[in-house]
Amino acid sequence: MNKKMITVIIDGSADRGQEALEGMTPYEAANTPVMDSLFRRSMAAGTVVSIPEGLEIGSAVANLNFLGFDPYQYQGRAAVEAAGAGIKTNPDNLYIRTNFCTFEGEDYAHAKIKSYSAYDVATEKARPLNEMLQRELFSKYGMTLHYAGSFRNILEVPGGKKLYPVELAPAHDIIGQPISQYIYDDEKSKVFFELQEKCYELLKDSGCEVNGVWFWGASIPPVITGDTKGRKAFAETVLMQGITAIAGLELYSCPEEYRLPRLLTDKLEKALEAINGDYDNIYVHIQECDDLAHEREPIRKKVALELIDMMIGNLVNGIEGDFNMLLASDHYTYSDTGAHGGSPTPFFIYDSANEVEREGAFTEQNCIDTGLVLTMPELHAMRK
Repeated sequence: MNKKMITVIIDGSADRGQEALEGMTPYEAANTPVMDSLFRRSMAAGTVVSIPEGLEIGSAVANLNFLGFDPYQYQGRAAVEAAGAGIKTNPDNLYIRTNFCTFEGEDYAHAKIKSYSAYDVATEKARPLNEMLQRELFSKYGMTLHYAGSFRNILEVPGGKKLYPVELAPAHDIIGQPISQYIYDDEKSKVFFELQEKCYELLKDSGCEVNGVWFWGASIPPVITGDTKGRKAFAETVLMQGITAIAGLELYSCPEEYRLPRLLTDKLEKALEAINGDYDNIYVHIQECDDLAHEREPIRKKVALELIDMMIGNLVNGIEGDFNMLLASDHYTYSDTGAHGGSPTPFFIYDSANEVEREGAFTEQNCIDTGLVLTMPELHAMRK
């Protein structure tokens, strides 16, 4: 019988010291006895290069890597999310992630992004705005603005493959900064910034949190291949839905409207059912910490880690038989700026049949201090 393999990815949980936490990271400030105990008994602990040099710093590349797929197959975020939203993609078209945002400032030229998600605007408010923009603007350009739930839209540009790649800054990386710094004058990008300004004029008096859009993640459809036999993933984001759909990896998609702790309870129940049943390899992705860091909420991120720690304790206690668990942050997300960081990210591998002894708690610095820095192929090889 194969040893049970569990991967737990706490998206964007790695961080740096935060003033609101008296200079500590959320991991250092949080009470996480389960993760700390597993770290002290882990067969390996350190950092791993989840974002190869030159690739986009974000969850798509990192999770492809942790899943054991080739991150160089990635061609940008929007087409992956289109697949996750059930949109039939065309290899000749360009897809652009389009966030409903909340801007602040006297006008578009002097605006800053206050919330990259329009404070997670409700679908009942957002969908009519999507329909209005499609009717009043995008249809006149022969484009389609697909709605993907809450603040998410995906713009489909027929025949747009010839424009790829297009440089567009991620909305969550530029919160509080003048958007004028990220409006580029090159020919490929220019038309999209003009459309973005037209959206602002149509949305500025919407009467809700949404007063504009931000384009980013321009992409063409990728090909993602790899071993999926006996495996199942558990996630709630459109991005993870897209990666697994393209790869043919079975997914239990938790309802995205679930928040902690309900989401963790649902995920725990379904993950245990799988690993104690027909699957010997499960991949559990937890999004919340990344969202809170983007919203620059380090205290809430700390609390989320404490809830996640309890869920991991219940998961470990519920697994029948020996198992190998990899726990990691997929990348850094800084709670002071909301931006991603691509430094080697902290991890540990706990093997129930191969416990060792080490000191300390599971924190970024303690993982760095082990001196172990792995490539992703080395990490995967270590678990076999």
